[in-house]
Amino acid sequence: MTVSQPDLDRVAAWCEQQVPVRVRDQVAFGYTTRGASITLLERRAPWDGVGGWTARPFAQLRHVGSAWRLYWPDRNTRWHLREEFPAARDIQTLLDIVADPRSGFE
Repeated sequence: MTVSQPDLDRVAAWCEQQVPVRVRDQVAFGYTTRGASITLLERRAPWDGVGGWTARPFAQLRHVGSAWRLYWPDRNTRWHLREEFPAARDIQTLLDIVADPRSGFE
């Protein structure tokens, strides 16, 4: 199974809304997909202006059965289910959780 285009559009719009225009030359949010998973990334410009941008995964949304589940990466980028957040039928519900500073995602 692959992620639907409407869900990808929601994720792309969410990524765009997370960073103020004035700092987009320094930081951006993005995503990658693999099968039924979307990995959210924080991208940063090189601090010294040399080299390319870096990307750090900070959350993963997986479509499992008929619902989306939220995962977090450990320091080795192994993914773990955030069990305190219930599965959601709508991907926007999980994007709202990730955007909430109280959720523990950065």
